[in-house]
Amino acid sequence: MKKITRIVIYIILGLAVLIFGLICLSKYAEWKFDREMESLKIEQEKPYLEDTYGGATPKETLDLFIAAVEKEDFDLASKYFVISRQGEWRDVLKNAEQAEKIDDFLKPVKDESDKLKSVEPLWEKAENYVSGDSVLFEFVKYPKGIWKIKEI
Repeated sequence: MKKITRIVIYIILGLAVLIFGLICLSKYAEWKFDREMESLKIEQEKPYLEDTYGGATPKETLDLFIAAVEKEDFDLASKYFVISRQGEWRDVLKNAEQAEKIDDFLKPVKDESDKLKSVEPLWEKAENYVSGDSVLFEFVKYPKGIWKIKEI
């Protein structure tokens, strides 16, 4: 009887250790997955956090963009756009220059920019800002507080 009781106790202890080990292994896998996901998230956000091209207001960003286009520095001008659109806009501006259409592109942008106010309370709290009559501008606020052009 004592031998059977001892065997039962060993079996129960063995099962308890096994279950505890499985729970610990599961928790470790979950912790490791969360850590890898956080690392991946930080890596993906890094370009947005390191980006310094843009103004404190949408108007300032647009003015910086216009100044760069006027200097025909299309690499710089494209950096005022959201990261995902920079290559596209660099190509658009270079193609417009080759077709001698930069002035045709820039005139309505400058005219509309002159209508925008430099400071507007909405910009301080908004993450997106859309403006324009003849030309539509869409801006996005990046984590560092700079505004980027999403669309013209």
